Amino acid sequence: SRNIRKEAITDAAGGISDSIVRQVISSGRPVIVSDALADTQFGRSDSVIAMKLSSVMCAPLLSQGQIIGALYVGNDKIKHLFDRAQLDLLSIFASQASLILQNAMLLNALRADKAKLVAELHDKKFGEIIGACPSMLEVFRKLQKVAATDISVLITGETGTGKELIARELHRRSPREGGPFVTINCGAIPENLIESELFGHVKGAFTGAIASRPGKFQVADKGTLFLDEIGELPLNLQVKLLRALQERVVFRVGDSKPEKVDIRIVAATNRNLEDEIRAGNFREDLYYRLNVVNLWLPPLRERGDDVLIIAKVLLSKYADELGSPVRGFSPAALAAIKKYSWPGNIRQLENRIKKALVLCDQALLAVEDLDLGPGAETAIMPLEKAKEEFQRRYVLEALERNNGNRTQTARDLGVDPRTIFRYLEKEQNPMPSGAGGVARDPTEA
Repeated sequence: SRNIRKEAITDAAGGISDSIVRQVISSGRPVIVSDALADTQFGRSDSVIAMKLSSVMCAPLLSQGQIIGALYVGNDKIKHLFDRAQLDLLSIFASQASLILQNAMLLNALRADKAKLVAELHDKKFGEIIGACPSMLEVFRKLQKVAATDISVLITGETGTGKELIARELHRRSPREGGPFVTINCGAIPENLIESELFGHVKGAFTGAIASRPGKFQVADKGTLFLDEIGELPLNLQVKLLRALQERVVFRVGDSKPEKVDIRIVAATNRNLEDEIRAGNFREDLYYRLNVVNLWLPPLRERGDDVLIIAKVLLSKYADELGSPVRGFSPAALAAIKKYSWPGNIRQLENRIKKALVLCDQALLAVEDLDLGPGAETAIMPLEKAKEEFQRRYVLEALERNNGNRTQTARDLGVDPRTIFRYLEKEQNPMPSGAGGVARDPTEA
């Protein structure tokens, strides 16, 4: 080949026939020339004449159907040096070289994408939580303030919005960070077992209790207990939970001896507990014990560009874990991600990306890979959720027209001022009131 000696590499273009290379790149087909000076197609080329070329063969370098270069071999002394078998061998070598180049370019692109993503995340990450929209910034502001205390926190929001992540971040930023973080899903355990799971049991307390066992309360001592799906807890156990929270003692199933516990309670639910109270499904006194501070997580569809950043982070994370060649999203896929309503929120987005990474062989995920083609953009919202969404927006628009005056807004809408406060609390973006600050329940002194 030309320029084998390293001193000539800096001027490699001067040692090849640009006319032959151009022909290969434009046609995408390998070329063999036995006597370049006498060749009818290339013999008058300035580069062939200047180098007095005799034998030349050249093959294209292809990457995902695109020509990225050419592999060139030339000799200026011997005519008819190369034959068809050698051209075939060069083509095979070119295909292998293309794969190496493609992987190298992909690796460089991945490094560049990750560096760009790290820079992009600098001001959009709160611990392990990603968010830059106003409602999430308000969540972070509240979280930062309450983390240092021991008061109970109730995290609310739709399924898949990241409530456990928030609970873990509360624990991580609290004085209890060195203690355990214990979770229990109140909706995933059979009713006849949940008391034992929460408070423990002694040997022989029930059939199958072959040994004494601590409950989640005892395991979480000196740490944080996260009660997920608290709205699913049966009423009879709500009474026992309330007593445990008030007295800071628990009783194992089958035992009358109290055990002291030192824990911080963080609870979460996707239900409207005020509606559950009115329906007789949840105790009001327990609600107020748990809901000292409420952190409402907005659904993904209301978080603007956050969904794009979260999608990029998830892709970067799982592409490495799954060994996927995918390094990003097509522009159309990003537009579809932002447009889609994501009824399952972050969990649904995460699952779609995982599935696409497993099945896709291209460098960029397309709309079809994410099942976001025509007809997918307008996911139907449940009727109750749609009514709730309409009411929320209607109240906020009325507040805006009244310059944030909650009393006047309540009068206009014919509702109690506390109703307006509840919508503001859920919005996590309260209107200014007098001297400013966080909106408070007008019934509080």
